[in-house]
Amino acid sequence: MYSDGTSTRQIGKPLVEAGSRISVRIKERVMALKEGRRPPAQTQPQTQARTPHSDVALLFRSVRKACNGTLRNADSRRRNNLAMSKAPIDRGVSDQDGFKSVDGTGDSSYMSDMNGALNIYTSHFGLTARPFTLVPDPDFLFWSAAHTRAYTMLEYGTLTGSPITLITGEVGAGKTTLLHKFLKGIGDDVKIGLVSNASGSRGELLRWVLMALDQPADRNATYVDLFDAFQRYLIEEYAQGHRVILIIDEAQNLSIESLEELRMFTNINSNKDELLQLVLVGQPELRDTIRRPDLKQFAQRIAASFHLNAMNEKTVISYIAHRLRVAGASRNLFAEAACKLIHQQSGGVPRLVNQLCDLSMVYAFTKDQKTVTLATVQEVLDDGTFFAAGSISDNDERA
Repeated sequence: MYSDGTSTRQIGKPLVEAGSRISVRIKERVMALKEGRRPPAQTQPQTQARTPHSDVALLFRSVRKACNGTLRNADSRRRNNLAMSKAPIDRGVSDQDGFKSVDGTGDSSYMSDMNGALNIYTSHFGLTARPFTLVPDPDFLFWSAAHTRAYTMLEYGTLTGSPITLITGEVGAGKTTLLHKFLKGIGDDVKIGLVSNASGSRGELLRWVLMALDQPADRNATYVDLFDAFQRYLIEEYAQGHRVILIIDEAQNLSIESLEELRMFTNINSNKDELLQLVLVGQPELRDTIRRPDLKQFAQRIAASFHLNAMNEKTVISYIAHRLRVAGASRNLFAEAACKLIHQQSGGVPRLVNQLCDLSMVYAFTKDQKTVTLATVQEVLDDGTFFAAGSISDNDERA
């Protein structure tokens, strides 16, 4: 039962019929765009009553279904090709989802199908890429005043030999994107170890650290043996003029014992230099944890820190315009009123701004609009497609 009293049985048959009609329309529209023709005009009966599953909501679901089908078919074809080949897969290149083919050249048909499905609206808006993806991309990094200060503190802490540098922010605030930008600028004289979501006992954390630094971590070794190997590694790197920086992402998940263990690692030093520098990146609760009385010694070793707050309305408007420019837009595709509503509903969190902007562009595409208007964003919200809207409201109420 929906909020307006409509039952699933009442809308079932009309939904199936509407889905069939819309599937035909979306196929015609995509085909027209591929062939360079003007898509057929979309007309709608004046008497059609709006339900929770009408209009653009149905059209959007059809787009998503079509995209998923394309990806499934391409992935199935790719798996069959791999199964028929006896050659080993080269894991030397980033291969998170197996995109690299057996011959090392890449499965072009798979990638073509995937890009075609994911970039379904880019040509409509004259873009070269999707501007609002959720995957952190340093090329799209928006240097707001807060992000500039956070990056400055990150560089300051690592360049001045700070034992511990702390960067915190809400989920989706841009911490990981900053990290990626930072890592791209690291010189050959710096050895980096990156640990994400580390957990486990005292010995397990040290094993995570050793593996992050490409060092052996024998499961049968005692803690004393592991620590001795870790200490010898730091001394050897220091003797060669190398700095060692250990980055702990999602550090809010670390236990009190693990934080204390990390502090003990920073005690390994020469007479004047730190042999290991820590960079902790996490959510706001990490700061609350470090302020505990029993972590006073840990807090005293933090020489550089910054907290990324959510973006204000003016910054969100600039953020949206920036990502559109990077994606190849020659004009702002979002009306100012639409940007203001996006800020209000996302709470100014970059990841949520991206989600709502991306959905709004899909809605505008399905209606053959060249600009995302206030009404378009409101339609996304009314249809319940932007699931984060409820969580933002809940946070505001608790605040």
